[in-house]
Amino acid sequence: GERVRQHGDLQDLNVQTILAELDEDDAAIKSRLSSMLEQWHGAFHPIWGAIFNAGYQDSRFGFYVENYACLYSSRATNLGLSSTERSFRTTTEMLPHDKLLADPMSEFTDTNPWSVEEVA
Repeated sequence: GERVRQHGDLQDLNVQTILAELDEDDAAIKSRLSSMLEQWHGAFHPIWGAIFNAGYQDSRFGFYVENYACLYSSRATNLGLSSTERSFRTTTEMLPHDKLLADPMSEFTDTNPWSVEEVA
């Protein structure tokens, strides 16, 4: 539709007909998708819908749960066995330079970048 609008002769009756049909199809598709999305959200909580999604994207809540509160257990009830004072933390991933420095075979482990030795 946009290409026809930009490059077509908007005074041409055929172009106007094509654009009108495209606009009708676009409205019908959006209406159908909107009703399908509403039905999909209704399959979850009656007020909140799917709290992990906001339309077609992850919700902010879903983002935070995925990145900051993700625990793996065979059963959620296992968490009830833990103290409420217990803090769960993930291990951080090593960056490439961290891996290089952690490698005992690396030549960088023998040097101290902070030493003030004069070069001869």
